[in-house]
Amino acid sequence: MKVREQLAGYVTLQRLLDRRAALVRERDTPPEALTALREQFAERHEKLQASRTRREALAAEQTALQGEVAVLGEEREHFRKQKSHVTNMKQLSAVVSELDHVESQLKAKEDRLLAIWQELEALDGQIAALGEESQEERTLREQAEAAWDERRKAADAELAEVERGLRQVQRDLGEAAMARFKKLWASRKPTAVVPMDGTACSACHADLRPSLVQLVRTAEELQFCDHCRRLLYDPEQFPSPA
Repeated sequence: MKVREQLAGYVTLQRLLDRRAALVRERDTPPEALTALREQFAERHEKLQASRTRREALAAEQTALQGEVAVLGEEREHFRKQKSHVTNMKQLSAVVSELDHVESQLKAKEDRLLAIWQELEALDGQIAALGEESQEERTLREQAEAAWDERRKAADAELAEVERGLRQVQRDLGEAAMARFKKLWASRKPTAVVPMDGTACSACHADLRPSLVQLVRTAEELQFCDHCRRLLYDPEQFPSPA
C-alpha cells in the first residue's frame, strides 16, 4: 500500500472516530433545555415531598397538642372549682399558683396550635400548587423528551453507519497498517491524526519546521509533529467530505 493511501486511510479513521465520539455524546447527553425541564420537575417533586413530610410531622404534633390542651383544660377547671372552696389564704395561694401554672402551659400550647394551624394552611396551598404540573409545563417537557428520543434514534442509526465505515477502512488498510495506527492511537487518543493549521500543528499549536511542512504536503512519507508526535496531514490534500 502506498504511503498516500495509508495516510488517507488514517485520516478517514480519525474522522470516523471523531464522529463516533460526537454521536455517543449526543446520544447520551440530554439537551440543556431538557435537562433544565427535568431539573425543574425534580425540584418540584423534591419540594412536594418535603412539604408532605413537614405536613405529616405538624399533623402529628397537632394531634398530640390537642390531647394535651384537653387535659390542661380539665386541670384548669379543677383548680377553678377548687379555688371557690378554699378556706384560708394559704390554700388560696397554693391553688392560684397551680392555676397560673396550668394557664401558662395552656396558653403556650394554644399559641403553638394556632401557629401549626397557620403553617398547615400554607402547606396545603403549597402542596396543591406543587402537586399539579401545568398543561404548558407538561407539554414542553413531553415535547423535549420526544425530540431527544428522536435525536438518540438518529444518532444510533448514524453510529451503525460509522461502525460499518470503520470496519471497512480497517479491512482496506490491512493488519500491518492497522497495527501501526493502533499503537499511535493508544498513545495519542482521542486525536492521533491531525491536520496542519497553516504551518502549525492543529493539536498542540506548535510551529512546524519549514522542511517538515513541505514533507507533510508532499505526503511521500508519514510525518509527525516534532512536539506532540501526532501524525500530520495537509487538509487541502485530504479535505473533509461535504
